[in-house]
Amino acid sequence: MITKEMIKEKVADLEKEYVDFMVDHFSEWDLWAQASQKMYDGEKVTEDEIPEPFLLEFKLFLVILEMEEKGKFDWGNPQLREIFGQLAQSPLYKLSAETITKISLRLADCAGVKTLVEIGAGRGNLTAIMLQQIAESKLPLQLIITDVDPIVLESIDKLKSNYPQITIETLLWDIKEPPPQELLEKVQAPCLAYERASIMYANIPAIENIARIADMVVFGDMFNYTGELYAYDEIPKKIGVQPLFYSEIKPLLEKCFREHFMFDLRAQEELKYPNTTMLIATK
Repeated sequence: MITKEMIKEKVADLEKEYVDFMVDHFSEWDLWAQASQKMYDGEKVTEDEIPEPFLLEFKLFLVILEMEEKGKFDWGNPQLREIFGQLAQSPLYKLSAETITKISLRLADCAGVKTLVEIGAGRGNLTAIMLQQIAESKLPLQLIITDVDPIVLESIDKLKSNYPQITIETLLWDIKEPPPQELLEKVQAPCLAYERASIMYANIPAIENIARIADMVVFGDMFNYTGELYAYDEIPKKIGVQPLFYSEIKPLLEKCFREHFMFDLRAQEELKYPNTTMLIATK
């Protein structure tokens, strides 16, 4: 049986690299909180008021607030799509994606995992990194990639041809709903599910739906650890992002899994930053 202590030892080097980066990246989060409040209040805020690590979020919020003022939100907005693309290639997002995939593969190796399930493929950035790392590791894994949007899965299909040696399947799954029978039939236990920024666009009960197929999970969402909310939490609500309060998900995690822990809790403790960004759980 794999314990929390064993997992922590297995990923200790990844934790150090990731948390050291987080401590530096979020060191001026309080200045960002103040600036975002001014934006939320309708005051003019300029780029020179924003700490550099938060500039892309600042630009994203400007677009969101502008669309709200015009009374029409459009996911196809070119500015919005461009910023999301830039966010996906930023140092924070690239490191988080690499860390999620490395953790997942190390746990898969030591737990004898047969199936990996990616929740919410989105733009495919996380998928591409995982495929490359599976190929390098040569682990005999089945990868099932899910999303709620068929267009997303069509774009993922293009990645398949680059990795003929990996067993890859794509399936539609809205994680606000229980896993479809087709997915249940394809999953070979033990199963590890991983994701980035999917649960906060769904709802907290989605964790229970994911637990129906997964023996282990690596979640890469913003988890509100302290219960404190700031304007940078309120503005994303306008595009459907909901705060994930740890106090609310903890009982569900304890119901669905034997053990869980916040991978980057040390950064939260050092900075007094309200959020953590990665959670690992096992049955």
